This record gives sequence, C-alpha cells and structure tokens, in this order.
Amino acid sequence: STLQSVIEARSRVQTAREQQNVPALNQAEGALRTGLGQIFAVAEAYPDLKTNANFMQLQQRITSLESTIADRRELYNDSVNLNNIRVESFPDSVLARLFGFGDKPLLEFAESEKTDVDVKKLFN
Repeated sequence: STLQSVIEARSRVQTAREQQNVPALNQAEGALRTGLGQIFAVAEAYPDLKTNANFMQLQQRITSLESTIADRRELYNDSVNLNNIRVESFPDSVLARLFGFGDKPLLEFAESEKTDVDVKKLFN
C-alpha cells in the first residue's frame, strides 16, 4: 500500500505538471514526499531490507531526486519572480498587456510539507 500511494502521488505530480496547475502540483508533491517518508519508515522496521543493495540504491536515488526537485522549485520560483517583475515594469508591461502575459503564482509550501517525516509517528 505504501508503494501504491507513492506511485499514485507521482502520477498526480506528473498530471499537475502537464496541466501547469501549480496548486495541484504543490499538493501532489506533498503527498509524494509523505509517501517516500513512509517507504523509509517501512525500511526501519525491516533491517534486512535496509541493508539490501537494491534498497540502498533506491534510497540514494530518492535522495538525489529530492535534491533535484528542490533545485527545480528554486529555479521555477526565480523564473516566476523575474516574469512577475518584468510584466509590471515599463516598457515590458506594454508588451505583456498586448500579448496577454500576466503574473504567475509561485510554488509555496506549508511548513508541515517542508519538515522531515516523523518516522515514529507513522508506526503509532
């Protein structure tokens, strides 16, 4: 069930990204992060799994992906911030209005989505 929830969350992330739906992307990435935390929690309960080479590779891959996602979020927010400044500044504002460009929303996350997953809480 843990793996299924991660797969579903990943699918929702991809769908939100394709639809360029930033609020849905925020929510889907939060669900994905929670699911990944649950995978690590399951590994804590099974020491043999934790030492398995394939699982260790999975852990390294997930850590790498989390770093990449954080970098991409930062790049996205920097780009959106630059866009929002330019559509408000003269002379770019004239072209922006002419072609229908406008402000875009930043990716914002609740504090609960930024904190580490409490593994003990998952098993209580």
